[in-house]
Amino acid sequence: MILHFMPSPRLHGAMDHIRKAVAIVACTGLWLLGIAPAHAAETIGISFAYYDPLSLVLKEKGFLQEAVGTGVQVRWILSQGSNKALEYLRSNSIQFGQTSGSAALLGRTNGTPVQVIATTALSEWTALVVRRDEKLSGLADLKGKRVAVTPGTDPNIFLLRALATVGLGAGDIVVVPLQHPLGRQALDSGQVDAWAGLDPFMAEAQLQNHDHLLYRNRSLVSPGTLLVREDFEAAHPEIVRQVLHAYARARSWAIANPASVAQILGQATGLSLDIAKLQLSRIDFAGEAVGPEQRASILAAAPILKSSGKITTGADIDKAAATLVNTKFTTELGLD
Repeated sequence: MILHFMPSPRLHGAMDHIRKAVAIVACTGLWLLGIAPAHAAETIGISFAYYDPLSLVLKEKGFLQEAVGTGVQVRWILSQGSNKALEYLRSNSIQFGQTSGSAALLGRTNGTPVQVIATTALSEWTALVVRRDEKLSGLADLKGKRVAVTPGTDPNIFLLRALATVGLGAGDIVVVPLQHPLGRQALDSGQVDAWAGLDPFMAEAQLQNHDHLLYRNRSLVSPGTLLVREDFEAAHPEIVRQVLHAYARARSWAIANPASVAQILGQATGLSLDIAKLQLSRIDFAGEAVGPEQRASILAAAPILKSSGKITTGADIDKAAATLVNTKFTTELGLD
């Protein structure tokens, strides 16, 4: 069952920053409609996301603009979730975007022309969250309960995989589809019983409301990935290399400057430094290359996706899985 939720006027933490970012995005209306400027090669669109702190470093420090040079304008668009990044990639509003590996697999299966060209991080960025006064004690107790989740994202796929471990499926709960920050709001207000959370909002819920993580399982969380549109990659391989170099620089800087990363994350989201630090404590800024372990983690989502009803009729997830990861550039550049 699916319920639809009408949010109250009160929004938490980073919502003010989201509104401001969305207002900026609205000013780039042609890009959101997928209408590129006349000289598309001179402008690239890339998302930034609170769930991907490296993208915030990339933007704040100017590493990407430096990498592509003054002849290429970088346009930044806020992604509130993997579903939004895929939406922007599909419409050609952006050419590079950050999503979870599992969401990338779902997106490519359903026709979004993207490939994974790098990992951004290995993160425990999702878990199933309940209020501190909630009497649920385990996954089996979710049967018949209202669960907020953002469709097409890693928290959504994590929820399905978690339920399957106790013999439950989406039909055994009441799904309330909401974008991540609104899911947290619905949990706070008691309009749902649980929430498939996402950092930084999950960290905010823990520290501000002392909400409880009902179920954690890092092995069911797919890695963060950087995607590129296939047509852009074919037409502008040098820019792809420059973007990967910039990401590698941001990664090295982030590893060397954790306190500064926390400050950038806190300033971008409008959340406290403690919340930023909690989110970062769950992130491993692993190497760029998509190795066998990362690939296996991504493809592990395929079985649950096949049975989820989320795949477009006639789509071939096995074919998509076989062509999802492109290691050409990280291999050429010698990135680990």
